[in-house]
Amino acid sequence: MLFFSKIKKDQLGAKFAELHDLSVIELSGSPWELGHRHGQKLARGIRAMRRGLLRYLLKAGLVVGACPIMGILLLLGRRFWPAVPRPFQEEMQGVAAGAQVNLSFILLINVLDDLANNVPRCSGLAAGGDYTADGFYLAGRNLDYPLFIDELISHQTLFVVEPHRGKPFASLAWPGYIGVCTGLSKAGVAMSQLSAMSRDTSLKGMPAALRFRQGLETAASLPEAAQAILAVKGTIGNNVLLASADEACVLELSATRGVVRPPLAGLLTVTNHYQTPAMAPWRGRFPRRPPFSPLSSYYFSEDYSRSRDARLQELAQNKILRPEDVQTILADADIANPGTVASLVFNPAERTLWVARGQKPPVNRGLFQKIKPWH
Repeated sequence: MLFFSKIKKDQLGAKFAELHDLSVIELSGSPWELGHRHGQKLARGIRAMRRGLLRYLLKAGLVVGACPIMGILLLLGRRFWPAVPRPFQEEMQGVAAGAQVNLSFILLINVLDDLANNVPRCSGLAAGGDYTADGFYLAGRNLDYPLFIDELISHQTLFVVEPHRGKPFASLAWPGYIGVCTGLSKAGVAMSQLSAMSRDTSLKGMPAALRFRQGLETAASLPEAAQAILAVKGTIGNNVLLASADEACVLELSATRGVVRPPLAGLLTVTNHYQTPAMAPWRGRFPRRPPFSPLSSYYFSEDYSRSRDARLQELAQNKILRPEDVQTILADADIANPGTVASLVFNPAERTLWVARGQKPPVNRGLFQKIKPWH
């Protein structure tokens, strides 16, 4: 059930709800049907995302203008198309048709992080065993973005999806975005995508968020999700936090390599650098601060990544954590930052999540909304 104040029925029998400007859409059907209804419902938001990107490109490309840069991005985005599984191609085609926008732009929304080689900064943790009252795992994540902050906060959408083939899942994302960077499956697997700087990258792998969605919606358990993700060639470096009721892990990934990092005595912390010796040879340089980002250069350094990881461990040590305690950790001044556009806490055992509803970054300084997507 969804805990909201207002629920409407759409033409496909799906529920559309709003609370504190959080849009929730429940979709089911074939890939085309999922996409088409997505595009119809969120056409205005998709166009707003496009305007936000164009405004930024106009500022960043004063000499050559926004349109030529956008054209280059669209052309680069198309290079990923052959590696996109057919069902996801059909879904994106449905989104484009439903929203009446160009398919190339929908593809660009879904591969922009792959092109930018992981500009986002993120933090996450999972705690179970002696860290929780019942021994089951809780997980939490901050998604920190250096650009498009107003658009990402105001157009944040929770998709509750029942694919024609695959496991139902909930994904916190944005209009036009069919991948999963933050999700919870009905099978009880929580997934959070974090950036990791890697020198092993490719333009010929499956785009990251689609790779992780495929792993989430095809798996009946955490080991199956991990195996599905590891089996697919990717594009960039990522740390992927997976948690179920009784287990958790971090997948440290590059385009062609992957290592599973288990919890230490029931605790896992993760930011934007590799922590296993096996992935150390593939560590890459941290990016420069993008033009006009509200974050200072320090936020784009390995020192900041390591300091957040140490702070997560410090805040969790020797405590019995409840969902509200994980929320407090994520909102800590040394963890959250001016780019924190999303923050969530998961209880996979109860298939429940809490979404931060602050309207200004960091969003987790506001209230969290409890959501139970399924009965």
